Amino acid sequence: MSTVPYVSFVTYGRNDGYTPSYARRVSRATSCLAAQLERAKIDSEIILSEWNPVQDRPLLLDTLTVPKTLRHVAICGIVVGRQYHGRLAGSQERGIHVGEAANVGIRRARGQFTTPKASDTLFSQGVIDMIARRDLDPNTMYRIDRHDVSIDDNSIWDLEDDALLSILESMRSSPHSLIQQSRHWGLRDLHTNACGDFTLMHSSLWQLLRGHARDDTVLSLDLDSLLMHAAAAHGVRERRWPASCRVFKPLHGNLNNVRINQVWQPWQRALDKFLSEKIGEAAALWARTSLDYPRREVRGVTSIIGPSIERNFVRPARSWARGHAPAPTQPSNWGLADEPLVLRNLCRADWESENGNVVHETPVADLVEPRSVA
Repeated sequence: MSTVPYVSFVTYGRNDGYTPSYARRVSRATSCLAAQLERAKIDSEIILSEWNPVQDRPLLLDTLTVPKTLRHVAICGIVVGRQYHGRLAGSQERGIHVGEAANVGIRRARGQFTTPKASDTLFSQGVIDMIARRDLDPNTMYRIDRHDVSIDDNSIWDLEDDALLSILESMRSSPHSLIQQSRHWGLRDLHTNACGDFTLMHSSLWQLLRGHARDDTVLSLDLDSLLMHAAAAHGVRERRWPASCRVFKPLHGNLNNVRINQVWQPWQRALDKFLSEKIGEAAALWARTSLDYPRREVRGVTSIIGPSIERNFVRPARSWARGHAPAPTQPSNWGLADEPLVLRNLCRADWESENGNVVHETPVADLVEPRSVA
């Protein structure tokens, strides 16, 4: 049995009552994934980055019902204190920075391959079966569709794993399939729709890219999509797994597509209409990018407003598609690599060495060396 796991799943959260039954869903999603990986005999780990813990509530990590030991699966937590969140613009209005929380776990992941995931998502058996083949390519990023499902009866979380997954498979769902981007954007044809829920790559690629791009606000806009396009600019291929490979997301009111809104000024609409109709879409794109509109607001955050998608995402992704190399926006110690974070082992796996080859005892710099991509 190897002392290096094949795959790491990195998730994030905090016990803030983000949505009803959130902690229950996280616990169930974690235990179900662990059972799937254990049954498939995949040496693996699940990392939960608990960002900015709520002062008057127990840690989300302490609410999880997970096994203490498994043969193939380790489960660990990393606690990121409030002082790191307080540095961000908008920190008083939103309690988590999704990109930075994920980066903390990704930087410390021990697996050969790593993917982020939302804390309450579940995977179809098809996903586990594909990983269990152990034929993942180091120069490929793997993508699947997210399927949103409406859960009206919370007793579903009390079901055994097979019964739970069977019901999710049979439920009517809203898939986040490939979106054809505007031809005027000039981007690579990548499946970025809901890519934050599953983008599986070799861990050295995550190190090369330094995780998700830096964002000094709590908005975390476009980070997952930017990462995919940056990886492609380094020569990484994309492979989309079959339709049987799904990630299930319980519907709630804080999904990205319902909490982010464009903010238009009257002059911007008038200019956009004039340019689109009289000159062409390329001119309208130029104006949106250069003048940074329409900007975007995130529900619950009123002190700051985010950049337009054209300025924040399209401009760099288009530049990379034209052959320009991405420049890292994160420092070399990205993912709070130098910080003395609290690290917790929730479930030990047999592949961890007898002297405690656990996440906090492995120097961050020694986890996976960055490499060049052909």
